[in-house]
Amino acid sequence: MHHQTLPKNMKSKLTLFILIFGILTACEKTTNVDVVVSTSGKLSYKLVDDSGKGVPDVKVSLYDLLGTYPAYQVLLDQRTTDAAGVVDFGDLNPKTYFLRADSAIVNNVGYMVQQHVQVITGDGKQKETKVTDFSGTLTVTAQSYNNQRLRNIGVAVVPANRFDYSANTTYFIRVAEFKGLTDAAGTLRLQIPSDKEYVLYFYNSVTNAAYNNYQHVSVQKGQTVNYTTYIYQ
Repeated sequence: MHHQTLPKNMKSKLTLFILIFGILTACEKTTNVDVVVSTSGKLSYKLVDDSGKGVPDVKVSLYDLLGTYPAYQVLLDQRTTDAAGVVDFGDLNPKTYFLRADSAIVNNVGYMVQQHVQVITGDGKQKETKVTDFSGTLTVTAQSYNNQRLRNIGVAVVPANRFDYSANTTYFIRVAEFKGLTDAAGTLRLQIPSDKEYVLYFYNSVTNAAYNNYQHVSVQKGQTVNYTTYIYQ
C-alpha cells in the first residue's frame, strides 16, 4: 500500500492550524474577572503642636458643604484624635469638606482649628495640620490722655467665657491665656488663637490695681488687630 507524503509547506500550515486551535480552545476556559474602579478617597487627619508631636483627645467634626454659608454645613461625623493626634474618617466621596476642632490644646491654650479639606479619588495620604497656625497677632498700645505712651502696664488676655466683671486682678492673671507688660513704646504684641473671643484686662503691674479698661477682641487667622487704650494715672 502506497502512503502519500505531505509536502513540507503543508505540514507547516497544518502544525500552525493545530497550534492556533489549541490556543483558542484554552482561551475559552479563561475565567472573567470583574474590575471594580474605586470612586472614593480616604481622609486621615493629624493635629500636631509646634514640635510636630500629635495632639490627642481632640474632638474633630466633619461637615458636608451645601453652600458657602456656615448655616449650609451639615454634620456628617465626629471623631476624637488618638494618642498620635490622628483621626480617621475612612472612605468618603471625592469633594471638599469642612473640618472643625473646637478645643485643640497646645501649651495649655485652646485653639479653634477650622479648614476646608479636599478628598481626591484614590488618595489615602494623611493630612497634617499645625494647631498654632490658627492664630493672629494682637498689638495693644497703652497711653495717657495726653498721648504719652505708658510703660509696664499689665495686660491680661482672658477667654470671654471666663471673664467676671466682679473679679480682681489675681483672678484675671490666673485665668488669662496670655499676659504681659507694655514696653518702652507702650506696646505689647502677642500671638493669640484666631476665631476666639477674648477680653482685655488692664492693671497696674506694681499695685495690681485695675484700670477698669475692658475690651472684647478677636483676631482672624494670619491677621493683625491693633488696639489702643487710654489710661488715667
